[in-house]
Amino acid sequence: MAQVSKKNIISGITGNLVFRNLDGKQILQSRPGKIHQTRETVASGSEFRHCSRWAKHLRIGLHSFLAGHADSYMYRRLTGAFYNALLENTHLPKGQRTPFTADMKALEGFEFNIHSPFKKYFLPEITVVMDFQRQVQVTVPELEPKSQIRFAEGVPHAELVVYACATKFEASSPIADAFFTLPIPLDAAVQSETIWTSPVLPEGYFVVVAAKLLYYEENQFMGKKYSNSDVLNPCRILFCGI
Repeated sequence: MAQVSKKNIISGITGNLVFRNLDGKQILQSRPGKIHQTRETVASGSEFRHCSRWAKHLRIGLHSFLAGHADSYMYRRLTGAFYNALLENTHLPKGQRTPFTADMKALEGFEFNIHSPFKKYFLPEITVVMDFQRQVQVTVPELEPKSQIRFAEGVPHAELVVYACATKFEASSPIADAFFTLPIPLDAAVQSETIWTSPVLPEGYFVVVAAKLLYYEENQFMGKKYSNSDVLNPCRILFCGI
């Protein structure tokens, strides 16, 4: 219902008209109609909300691994990456696509820090497979540090950390994880192939394997002094599966 103020300004709704007061001026607008959502748009909205929750749980699981050195838009990008991975599964109806029913391989290659993409800092191709016993096998090929690893300026040591994280995307279900570290000194000769096998990961869990490079200097009294930061933290997803 519209009303007239003492200054003869009308405000409120009459029929399909809306009267507003904007900085002392009378504004007249059409009354907005109700938005009718189809089942399809409701399902799409539900998927995106679920993707936000899944991305949040994964980010919590990777919190210690990332050490706060992701870029400032990482969470938003990860949610978008989850959603885009779901959208690729066009054979499944909207609303029925989840990380446990859909192929999430599109998440592989996701960079946690766009300022220092892992692929530009670590050139060898790491392969990851999960066997029928639900053990992840990671193979790091033979590598030559000086030509295949991009070191931080003035920092002579790096180490590759590969982390396997299994989650059900539920706060009530604990995360299962395992990792290994491969030291890579700048002045080292060619390093032999490295193969690592994880413990058995639980059934019904979504598995993510990620890798990162840590840079550090050694001090005989203080130990390792790491130099990773919000700008320098090469880190990406290598594998996704159930």
